[in-house]
Amino acid sequence: MKKSILTVAVVFLSILTFGSTNNFEKLMKQNLETVRANSENTDFQKLGEDFAKIAKHNKTRFEPLYYSAYCYIISSWQVTEADEKTAILAKVKQQIDKAIVLSPNNDELLVLDAFYYQAMIMTNPQKFGQSYSAKANELLKKAQSVNIANPRAEFLLAQNIYYRPAQCGGGKKVALPLFEKAAKLFNQQNTNDYLLPVWGKKTNKEMIKQCKK
Repeated sequence: MKKSILTVAVVFLSILTFGSTNNFEKLMKQNLETVRANSENTDFQKLGEDFAKIAKHNKTRFEPLYYSAYCYIISSWQVTEADEKTAILAKVKQQIDKAIVLSPNNDELLVLDAFYYQAMIMTNPQKFGQSYSAKANELLKKAQSVNIANPRAEFLLAQNIYYRPAQCGGGKKVALPLFEKAAKLFNQQNTNDYLLPVWGKKTNKEMIKQCKK
């Protein structure tokens, strides 16, 4: 009986911790500070799980699902085995699909879905390179049709072109103007709402440097 009461108390405390508006904001801000600090020791796998827990107790909010998926994508870069990458990225797709149900036609979710397909290419470039690059490109164009000023859409499109062979219309020279356009869009993005994505600006800047070498 005591064990049952204790179990109920733990569940109730968990709901209070993750479910209230104040705690939602507190937990999201704490986790996002860690994500955006992006230190060498950042455990993105754990962050993905932490955002997933927040999502579980805030079923009407798409944002924790978004950041759970984003963190899982980053964590997939921290492992080398293709099977392990694939397993992590399967969680990404689940979170994105759930988020899209809550916020359909959301340009940031379309961009994140494209980012997922770009990450999936790394599990088997020969098998997925062409088809998943095309899928990512399609999603990014759709995101731009929703919001032409989305800097992450322009940035990931530029990356698609950068890594495309020159004989197929890709390469540094073609990608550079797109990275430069993305840089302008990053400078104009809204950073007042802490829940809005801000990732990509630093990498975009590095890609401009690479293109100019």
